[in-house]
Amino acid sequence: MKNKSTNILYIYTARRSFVNTDIRLLEKHFKVTPYHFKTDNKKRTPLSFLRQFIFLLTAGWKYDSFVCFFAGYHSVLPSWFAKWTGKQCILFLGGTDCFNYPSFRYGNFTKRWYAWATCFSAHRASMLVPVSRNLIESNSGYYTVDSTMQGIYHWCRPLEVPHKVIALEYNPTKFYPVARHRSTNSFISVAFGIEGSSFVRKGIDKMIMIATHFPQYTFTIIGCEAKDFPVQIPSNVSVLPPVPYDELPEYYSSHEFYLQLSIAEGFPSAICEAMLCGCIPIGSDVAAIPEIIGNAGFIVRHRDDALILETIQQAVAYEHKESMAVAARQHIIDSFGEGKREGELFTLFRQTATSS
Repeated sequence: MKNKSTNILYIYTARRSFVNTDIRLLEKHFKVTPYHFKTDNKKRTPLSFLRQFIFLLTAGWKYDSFVCFFAGYHSVLPSWFAKWTGKQCILFLGGTDCFNYPSFRYGNFTKRWYAWATCFSAHRASMLVPVSRNLIESNSGYYTVDSTMQGIYHWCRPLEVPHKVIALEYNPTKFYPVARHRSTNSFISVAFGIEGSSFVRKGIDKMIMIATHFPQYTFTIIGCEAKDFPVQIPSNVSVLPPVPYDELPEYYSSHEFYLQLSIAEGFPSAICEAMLCGCIPIGSDVAAIPEIIGNAGFIVRHRDDALILETIQQAVAYEHKESMAVAARQHIIDSFGEGKREGELFTLFRQTATSS
Protein backbone atom coordinates (compact mmCIF):
# COMPACT_ATOMS: atom_id res chain seq x y z
CA MET A 1 0.00 0.00 0.00
CA LYS A 2 1.30 3.43 -0.93
CA ASN A 3 2.31 5.89 1.74
CA LYS A 4 0.33 8.88 0.46
CA SER A 5 2.01 11.15 3.00
CA THR A 6 5.42 10.75 1.32
CA ASN A 7 5.77 12.69 -1.93
CA ILE A 8 9.02 12.21 -3.88
CA LEU A 9 10.39 14.26 -6.77
CA TYR A 10 12.75 12.02 -8.76
CA ILE A 11 15.15 14.07 -10.88
CA TYR A 12 17.19 12.53 -13.70
CA THR A 13 19.04 13.55 -16.86
CA ALA A 14 18.45 10.40 -18.93
CA ARG A 15 15.62 7.86 -18.62
CA ARG A 16 17.85 4.79 -18.52
CA SER A 17 16.86 1.31 -17.40
CA PHE A 18 18.00 1.79 -13.79
CA VAL A 19 16.06 5.06 -13.55
CA ASN A 20 12.93 3.34 -14.83
CA THR A 21 13.46 0.52 -12.35
CA ASP A 22 13.89 2.88 -9.39
CA ILE A 23 10.80 4.88 -10.28
CA ARG A 24 8.82 1.66 -10.63
CA LEU A 25 10.06 0.36 -7.27
CA LEU A 26 9.38 3.61 -5.41
CA GLU A 27 5.93 4.03 -6.98
CA LYS A 28 4.86 0.80 -5.28
CA HIS A 29 5.09 2.52 -1.90
CA PHE A 30 5.18 6.31 -2.37
CA LYS A 31 3.86 9.03 -4.61
CA VAL A 32 6.60 9.73 -7.18
CA THR A 33 6.88 12.52 -9.73
CA PRO A 34 9.64 12.07 -12.36
CA TYR A 35 11.41 15.27 -13.45
CA HIS A 36 13.64 15.35 -16.53
CA PHE A 37 16.50 17.88 -16.40
CA LYS A 38 17.54 18.06 -20.05
CA THR A 39 21.27 18.08 -20.79
CA ASP A 40 21.35 16.78 -24.37
CA ASN A 41 22.02 20.29 -25.69
CA LYS A 42 24.68 22.03 -23.60
CA LYS A 43 23.77 25.45 -24.98
CA ARG A 44 20.29 25.03 -23.51
CA THR A 45 21.52 24.02 -20.03
CA PRO A 46 20.88 27.55 -18.64
CA LEU A 47 17.25 27.16 -19.80
CA SER A 48 17.06 23.84 -17.95
CA PHE A 49 18.30 25.59 -14.80
CA LEU A 50 15.67 28.32 -15.21
CA ARG A 51 12.85 25.84 -15.72
CA GLN A 52 13.94 23.82 -12.71
CA PHE A 53 14.24 26.95 -10.55
CA ILE A 54 10.71 28.06 -11.45
CA PHE A 55 9.36 24.54 -10.87
CA LEU A 56 10.94 24.30 -7.42
CA LEU A 57 9.69 27.73 -6.34
CA THR A 58 6.15 27.05 -7.53
CA ALA A 59 5.72 23.32 -6.90
CA GLY A 60 8.69 22.23 -4.80
CA TRP A 61 6.90 22.88 -1.54
CA LYS A 62 4.60 19.89 -1.92
CA TYR A 63 7.44 17.34 -2.00
CA ASP A 64 8.87 15.70 1.11
CA SER A 65 11.99 14.30 -0.56
CA PHE A 66 14.06 15.12 -3.60
CA VAL A 67 15.96 12.32 -5.30
CA CYS A 68 18.68 12.95 -7.87
CA PHE A 69 20.18 10.00 -9.74
CA PHE A 70 23.81 11.05 -10.15
CA ALA A 71 25.11 14.32 -8.76
CA GLY A 72 25.79 17.15 -11.19
CA TYR A 73 24.19 20.26 -12.61
CA HIS A 74 20.67 18.84 -12.17
CA SER A 75 21.18 18.32 -8.41
CA VAL A 76 22.42 21.84 -7.56
CA LEU A 77 19.05 23.56 -7.21
CA PRO A 78 17.19 20.62 -5.59
CA SER A 79 19.91 20.24 -2.94
CA TRP A 80 19.88 23.99 -2.29
CA PHE A 81 16.08 24.12 -2.16
CA ALA A 82 15.90 21.15 0.20
CA LYS A 83 18.50 22.65 2.52
CA TRP A 84 16.70 25.99 2.48
CA THR A 85 13.28 24.51 3.23
CA GLY A 86 14.40 21.78 5.63
CA LYS A 87 13.38 18.94 3.33
CA GLN A 88 15.23 15.75 2.39
CA CYS A 89 17.57 15.60 -0.60
CA ILE A 90 19.01 12.18 -1.41
CA LEU A 91 21.69 11.77 -4.05
CA PHE A 92 21.81 8.38 -5.76
CA LEU A 93 25.45 8.06 -6.82
CA GLY A 94 26.05 5.98 -9.92
CA GLY A 95 29.66 6.30 -11.07
CA THR A 96 30.84 9.25 -13.14
CA ASP A 97 29.80 11.63 -10.35
CA CYS A 98 32.52 10.19 -8.10
CA PHE A 99 35.53 9.86 -10.41
CA ASN A 100 38.46 11.83 -11.77
CA TYR A 101 40.34 10.10 -14.61
CA PRO A 102 41.97 12.86 -16.68
CA SER A 103 44.00 10.38 -18.76
CA PHE A 104 40.84 9.41 -20.66
CA ARG A 105 38.68 12.38 -19.61
CA TYR A 106 36.15 10.54 -17.48
CA GLY A 107 34.37 11.72 -14.36
CA ASN A 108 32.70 14.87 -13.06
CA PHE A 109 35.93 15.91 -11.39
CA THR A 110 37.82 16.22 -14.68
CA LYS A 111 35.73 19.36 -15.34
CA ARG A 112 35.87 22.37 -13.07
CA TRP A 113 32.18 23.31 -13.05
CA TYR A 114 30.95 19.72 -12.91
CA ALA A 115 33.22 19.22 -9.91
CA TRP A 116 31.82 22.32 -8.25
CA ALA A 117 28.21 21.27 -8.93
CA THR A 118 28.86 17.78 -7.58
CA CYS A 119 30.44 18.95 -4.33
CA PHE A 120 27.90 21.77 -3.87
CA SER A 121 25.11 19.18 -4.08
CA ALA A 122 26.86 16.59 -1.92
CA HIS A 123 27.53 19.03 0.93
CA ARG A 124 23.85 20.02 1.01
CA ALA A 125 22.38 16.56 0.65
CA SER A 126 20.70 14.73 3.51
CA MET A 127 22.00 11.33 2.42
CA LEU A 128 24.27 9.83 -0.22
CA VAL A 129 23.11 6.51 -1.64
CA PRO A 130 25.82 4.95 -3.83
CA VAL A 131 25.27 1.70 -5.73
CA SER A 132 28.74 0.61 -4.57
CA ARG A 133 31.03 1.39 -1.63
CA ASN A 134 33.86 2.43 -3.97
CA LEU A 135 31.85 5.50 -5.01
CA ILE A 136 32.29 6.89 -1.50
CA GLU A 137 36.04 6.30 -1.25
CA SER A 138 38.33 3.64 -2.66
CA ASN A 139 41.93 2.86 -3.46
CA SER A 140 42.43 0.45 -6.37
CA GLY A 141 45.77 -0.53 -7.87
CA TYR A 142 44.26 -1.90 -11.08
CA TYR A 143 44.93 1.33 -13.02
CA THR A 144 47.75 3.58 -11.81
CA VAL A 145 48.05 6.21 -14.55
CA ASP A 146 45.69 8.51 -12.64
CA SER A 147 45.07 8.77 -8.91
CA THR A 148 44.37 5.38 -7.36
CA MET A 149 42.26 7.19 -4.75
CA GLN A 150 38.74 7.83 -6.00
CA GLY A 151 35.28 8.50 -4.58
CA ILE A 152 33.13 11.49 -3.67
CA TYR A 153 34.46 11.68 -0.10
CA HIS A 154 37.96 11.97 -1.54
CA TRP A 155 37.22 14.68 -4.13
CA CYS A 156 34.80 16.73 -1.97
CA ARG A 157 36.67 16.51 1.31
CA PRO A 158 35.90 17.32 3.98
CA LEU A 159 32.48 15.73 3.39
CA GLU A 160 30.59 14.40 6.39
CA VAL A 161 27.16 13.69 4.87
CA PRO A 162 26.06 10.15 5.81
CA HIS A 163 25.80 7.45 3.18
CA LYS A 164 24.09 4.11 2.69
CA VAL A 165 25.15 1.63 0.00
CA ILE A 166 22.19 0.14 -1.88
CA ALA A 167 23.14 -2.02 -4.85
CA LEU A 168 21.02 -2.38 -7.96
CA GLU A 169 18.75 -5.40 -8.35
CA TYR A 170 18.08 -7.73 -11.28
CA ASN A 171 15.16 -9.83 -12.41
CA PRO A 172 16.12 -13.49 -13.00
CA THR A 173 12.87 -14.11 -14.88
CA LYS A 174 13.80 -11.47 -17.45
CA PHE A 175 17.44 -12.53 -17.75
CA TYR A 176 17.92 -16.28 -17.95
CA PRO A 177 19.74 -18.81 -20.16
CA VAL A 178 17.84 -18.98 -23.43
CA ALA A 179 17.65 -22.47 -24.92
CA ARG A 180 20.08 -22.06 -27.80
CA HIS A 181 23.62 -23.01 -28.76
CA ARG A 182 26.36 -21.42 -26.64
CA SER A 183 29.52 -21.03 -28.72
CA THR A 184 32.67 -22.46 -27.14
CA ASN A 185 35.38 -19.91 -26.25
CA SER A 186 33.15 -16.99 -27.12
CA PHE A 187 33.33 -13.64 -25.32
CA ILE A 188 30.84 -10.77 -25.17
CA SER A 189 30.83 -7.25 -23.73
CA VAL A 190 28.45 -4.29 -23.77
CA ALA A 191 29.83 -0.77 -24.16
CA PHE A 192 28.00 2.35 -25.28
CA GLY A 193 29.58 5.55 -26.56
CA ILE A 194 32.75 3.86 -27.75
CA GLU A 195 33.82 7.02 -29.56
CA GLY A 196 34.24 8.72 -26.19
CA SER A 197 35.87 7.65 -22.94
CA SER A 198 34.25 4.20 -22.92
CA PHE A 199 36.82 2.62 -25.24
CA VAL A 200 39.45 2.70 -22.49
CA ARG A 201 37.19 2.97 -19.44
CA LYS A 202 35.21 -0.14 -20.34
CA GLY A 203 38.36 -2.06 -21.27
CA ILE A 204 37.38 -2.48 -24.91
CA ASP A 205 40.98 -1.70 -25.87
CA LYS A 206 42.01 -4.78 -23.85
CA MET A 207 39.29 -6.85 -25.46
CA ILE A 208 40.75 -5.98 -28.87
CA MET A 209 44.20 -6.92 -27.53
CA ILE A 210 42.88 -10.30 -26.37
CA ALA A 211 41.20 -10.95 -29.71
CA THR A 212 44.45 -10.20 -31.53
CA HIS A 213 46.34 -12.73 -29.41
CA PHE A 214 43.64 -15.40 -29.68
CA PRO A 215 42.35 -15.41 -33.27
CA GLN A 216 40.77 -18.84 -32.66
CA TYR A 217 38.27 -17.33 -30.18
CA THR A 218 35.25 -15.17 -31.06
CA PHE A 219 34.33 -11.81 -29.55
CA THR A 220 31.17 -9.69 -29.66
CA ILE A 221 30.84 -6.05 -28.64
CA ILE A 222 27.30 -4.64 -28.35
CA GLY A 223 26.40 -0.97 -28.21
CA CYS A 224 28.62 0.78 -30.72
CA GLU A 225 29.46 1.23 -34.39
CA ALA A 226 32.54 -0.13 -36.13
CA LYS A 227 33.19 3.28 -37.67
CA ASP A 228 33.70 4.76 -34.20
CA PHE A 229 36.59 2.45 -33.29
CA PRO A 230 39.96 4.22 -32.95
CA VAL A 231 41.83 1.01 -33.87
CA GLN A 232 41.51 -1.68 -36.50
CA ILE A 233 39.00 -4.37 -35.57
CA PRO A 234 40.28 -7.97 -35.79
CA SER A 235 38.33 -10.36 -38.02
CA ASN A 236 37.22 -12.46 -35.02
CA VAL A 237 35.44 -9.47 -33.42
CA SER A 238 31.81 -8.65 -34.23
CA VAL A 239 30.63 -5.13 -33.48
CA LEU A 240 26.89 -4.57 -33.09
CA PRO A 241 24.89 -1.38 -32.52
CA PRO A 242 22.61 -1.17 -29.47
CA VAL A 243 20.01 -3.93 -29.47
CA PRO A 244 16.56 -3.86 -27.83
CA TYR A 245 16.84 -4.48 -24.10
CA ASP A 246 14.51 -7.48 -24.25
CA GLU A 247 16.78 -9.16 -26.83
CA LEU A 248 19.92 -9.05 -24.69
CA PRO A 249 19.30 -12.48 -23.05
CA GLU A 250 19.59 -14.13 -26.47
CA TYR A 251 22.96 -12.52 -27.12
CA TYR A 252 24.29 -13.30 -23.65
CA SER A 253 23.08 -16.89 -23.84
CA SER A 254 24.97 -17.57 -27.05
CA HIS A 255 28.33 -16.69 -25.45
CA GLU A 256 30.42 -18.53 -22.90
CA PHE A 257 32.19 -15.63 -21.18
CA TYR A 258 31.40 -12.01 -20.34
CA LEU A 259 34.31 -9.54 -20.26
CA GLN A 260 34.20 -6.56 -17.88
CA LEU A 261 37.76 -5.20 -17.86
CA SER A 262 36.70 -1.72 -16.79
CA ILE A 263 38.86 0.91 -15.13
CA ALA A 264 36.01 2.88 -13.56
CA GLU A 265 32.51 1.65 -12.71
CA GLY A 266 29.78 2.11 -10.19
CA PHE A 267 27.72 -1.06 -10.31
CA PRO A 268 27.83 -2.39 -13.89
CA SER A 269 24.54 -3.96 -14.90
CA ALA A 270 25.55 -5.81 -18.06
CA ILE A 271 27.83 -8.26 -16.25
CA CYS A 272 25.02 -9.06 -13.78
CA GLU A 273 22.55 -9.61 -16.60
CA ALA A 274 25.04 -11.78 -18.47
CA MET A 275 25.73 -13.91 -15.39
CA LEU A 276 22.00 -14.46 -14.99
CA CYS A 277 22.06 -15.75 -18.57
CA GLY A 278 24.82 -18.25 -17.76
CA CYS A 279 27.90 -16.33 -18.89
CA ILE A 280 31.09 -16.90 -16.91
CA PRO A 281 32.39 -13.46 -15.87
CA ILE A 282 35.95 -12.22 -16.30
CA GLY A 283 36.39 -8.82 -14.66
CA SER A 284 38.85 -6.29 -13.36
CA ASP A 285 39.56 -5.69 -9.69
CA VAL A 286 37.61 -2.45 -9.78
CA ALA A 287 34.54 -1.07 -8.03
CA ALA A 288 31.83 -3.64 -7.28
CA ILE A 289 33.06 -6.07 -9.95
CA PRO A 290 34.81 -8.48 -7.52
CA GLU A 291 31.68 -8.43 -5.34
CA ILE A 292 29.49 -9.11 -8.38
CA ILE A 293 31.68 -12.00 -9.56
CA GLY A 294 32.26 -13.53 -6.14
CA ASN A 295 33.64 -17.07 -6.51
CA ALA A 296 31.83 -17.67 -9.79
CA GLY A 297 34.33 -16.24 -12.26
CA PHE A 298 37.77 -14.79 -12.80
CA ILE A 299 39.24 -11.49 -11.57
CA VAL A 300 42.20 -9.61 -13.10
CA ARG A 301 44.11 -7.76 -10.37
CA HIS A 302 46.18 -5.38 -12.51
CA ARG A 303 45.76 -3.83 -15.95
CA ASP A 304 48.69 -5.75 -17.36
CA ASP A 305 48.48 -7.41 -20.79
CA ALA A 306 50.38 -10.53 -19.74
CA LEU A 307 48.17 -10.99 -16.67
CA ILE A 308 45.00 -10.43 -18.69
CA LEU A 309 46.03 -13.02 -21.30
CA GLU A 310 46.98 -15.48 -18.57
CA THR A 311 43.55 -15.06 -16.97
CA ILE A 312 41.84 -15.68 -20.31
CA GLN A 313 43.82 -18.90 -20.73
CA GLN A 314 42.85 -20.01 -17.22
CA ALA A 315 39.20 -19.36 -17.93
CA VAL A 316 39.22 -21.23 -21.24
CA ALA A 317 41.04 -24.19 -19.69
CA TYR A 318 38.77 -24.39 -16.64
CA GLU A 319 37.30 -27.90 -16.42
CA HIS A 320 34.01 -27.13 -14.70
CA LYS A 321 32.55 -24.35 -16.84
CA GLU A 322 28.97 -25.60 -16.72
CA SER A 323 28.88 -25.66 -12.93
CA MET A 324 30.54 -22.23 -12.76
CA ALA A 325 27.91 -20.81 -15.15
CA VAL A 326 25.17 -22.16 -12.89
CA ALA A 327 26.95 -20.72 -9.85
CA ALA A 328 27.27 -17.33 -11.57
CA ARG A 329 23.52 -17.11 -12.11
CA GLN A 330 22.75 -18.22 -8.56
CA HIS A 331 25.21 -15.73 -7.08
CA ILE A 332 23.41 -12.80 -8.72
CA ILE A 333 20.03 -14.12 -7.61
CA ASP A 334 21.21 -14.55 -4.02
CA SER A 335 23.11 -11.24 -3.79
CA PHE A 336 21.26 -8.83 -6.07
CA GLY A 337 17.98 -10.54 -6.87
CA GLU A 338 14.60 -8.95 -7.35
CA GLY A 339 13.22 -7.26 -4.24
CA LYS A 340 16.50 -6.50 -2.46
CA ARG A 341 16.91 -2.87 -3.62
CA GLU A 342 13.17 -2.27 -3.29
CA GLY A 343 13.22 -3.34 0.35
CA GLU A 344 16.20 -1.16 1.21
CA LEU A 345 14.77 1.86 -0.61
CA PHE A 346 11.47 1.46 1.22
CA THR A 347 13.26 1.32 4.56
CA LEU A 348 15.40 4.34 3.67
CA PHE A 349 12.49 6.60 2.71
CA ARG A 350 10.35 5.45 5.59
CA GLN A 351 13.18 6.34 7.99
CA THR A 352 13.87 9.72 6.38
CA ALA A 353 10.15 10.55 6.40
CA THR A 354 10.00 9.73 10.12
CA SER A 355 13.09 11.82 10.95
CA SER A 356 11.99 14.87 8.94
